[in-house]
Amino acid sequence: MQVYYGCYLLQSLTNVRRTLNRTYIGFTMDPRRRLRQHNGEITAGAHKTKRWRPWQMILCVWGFPTKVLALQFEFAWQHPNICRHVRDRVSHLGFCKLTRNGKQCPVLGVMQNIQVLVEMLKTAPYSKLPLRVHFIDEGAWAELPKLPAAAGLPTHMSFTHGSFDHLERLCAESMMAMPVTGSECAKCSGLLQPGERLVSCPHCECPLHLSCAAQIFTKETSQLMPDQPGNCPKCTRTTEWPVLIRSARRLSTSPSIPEAQVAAEAAETDTEDEVQIIDSETQSTLRARSTKRASLDAGCAKAPKAPKAPKAPEAPEAPELPSPVTPSPKPAKAEDGPEIERPLAPRLRDRLAMRLGGGLVI
Repeated sequence: MQVYYGCYLLQSLTNVRRTLNRTYIGFTMDPRRRLRQHNGEITAGAHKTKRWRPWQMILCVWGFPTKVLALQFEFAWQHPNICRHVRDRVSHLGFCKLTRNGKQCPVLGVMQNIQVLVEMLKTAPYSKLPLRVHFIDEGAWAELPKLPAAAGLPTHMSFTHGSFDHLERLCAESMMAMPVTGSECAKCSGLLQPGERLVSCPHCECPLHLSCAAQIFTKETSQLMPDQPGNCPKCTRTTEWPVLIRSARRLSTSPSIPEAQVAAEAAETDTEDEVQIIDSETQSTLRARSTKRASLDAGCAKAPKAPKAPKAPEAPEAPELPSPVTPSPKPAKAEDGPEIERPLAPRLRDRLAMRLGGGLVI
């Protein structure tokens, strides 16, 4: 399992009479954080649980291979009389019924929802999944063996009890990839290549191709999903298919070289690379320092240049003034002589010439 996909059961802790036995079923990828959201400590909580805060988590069902399967399980748990896989199994439970409109009546109470869960775990296809049930509430954990239907639960499913820390520890252990102890498949004796999907026997940890393991469990029949236990070809011990499929993973590197040798070679390569990197960094640092020192020495040896005198600001050009018109001096009159004719001004002469058509000669 690479990612946690699980469903959970909540119980309201309010003491109001109308909210007694109020429960809620949901899906999550982080149970601890999801409970804080339902209680309003952080945002993004479900709107249906806002009226009946605070809540406590009773149990978690996890181990789903994909998110789609977990969401389908959540819907079936919320609507047991509507889901086609579960409705026949829960028909004998009196508290599971439909309304007149064909909708699911809410199942109230913790033990009632646990009874529905037990019936679901005994029904295909959920009975063939590698599921695990973790109880957080001690009271519900103590009442589980008292249920009549708990005796027929699948043997490959594990039931645990503890806090959120215990649940997180179990999830971390299940997500750790098992080491590949051999370089050949225990059935076909073929070499394991990078990129192939493998499973390992939970008893002797011998590697198997996923297709080879499916052939062992289906016993050369036309079944698509193994439903019967099989024997390991190496240790001949019986194993359930859901238990075997928990160790499925994709091989990243070839296991033909021993892991210790690969680790030693990787360590030596890392050391050599570190030494080379340190040497190159030291050389580049020294080269940069020497270049900087040489530039400083060369700058000190040269005489400093005299600063250039600032340019004087240019005087603004004076605007051009129109040249004054100098009046022509009036000729002096002779006291005894005849009057002297005054010459016409050039402009007046031109005007007269234009009016008379050029016939006037002055």
